[in-house]
Amino acid sequence: MRKPMFLSALALIVLASSLWAATPSHSAAGQAGAIASTFGTVQARGYQGWGKAFRNQALFDGQTVRTGSRSRAEIRYQNGAITRLGSNTLLRVRGTQDMRLLRGKTWIKKPKNAQRMTIRTPIAVASIVGTELFISHSDNNTSHVTTLNGVVEVTGELGDKQTVNPGEWVEIEPGKPLEKPTKFDWNTLKKQERFLIDPDFIPAPDEPVDNDEDWK
Repeated sequence: MRKPMFLSALALIVLASSLWAATPSHSAAGQAGAIASTFGTVQARGYQGWGKAFRNQALFDGQTVRTGSRSRAEIRYQNGAITRLGSNTLLRVRGTQDMRLLRGKTWIKKPKNAQRMTIRTPIAVASIVGTELFISHSDNNTSHVTTLNGVVEVTGELGDKQTVNPGEWVEIEPGKPLEKPTKFDWNTLKKQERFLIDPDFIPAPDEPVDNDEDWK
């Protein structure tokens, strides 16, 4: 009678060890958020490296999420903010008020009453006063910030700042002063960015997604 009980206990220990190994050590940091949904190839970096991301998976300070081609993921933060990652995107979570976009594109919505959030790319910092925006960083080391609602304060690599109001976008290039924000075509943007704006949208196999250069 004791042998089966011993085996069951051993199995529980092995299972708990495997779950602990799937995530980094978080003794000094609380949960920042969780993965709300995935589409296509989505991975999260845990204690033992990259692994398939799954719905309701907890994310902690310092963890990184990445998507593959024609893929997206949605992250919901403890403060109520939502971030959607587009295709070929790499995002590092830095608590509930800070994140780092290493490449790709995100759609972000912050609750009006939540504290400011900061999104950093390799060459820019976007401080979200409120409440909805796109931010991208391309392979040629150029960032774009597009404000849909609210106000976003952008700081460039040289330390200069621009306020990007609703209906405006700004391009940030390495080693150059920030350009003045310009207006964008809202109807064209909604069509081109449906993959990120509509979380239920599933594109046809031959339908392009994340064409962020088309509507500017």
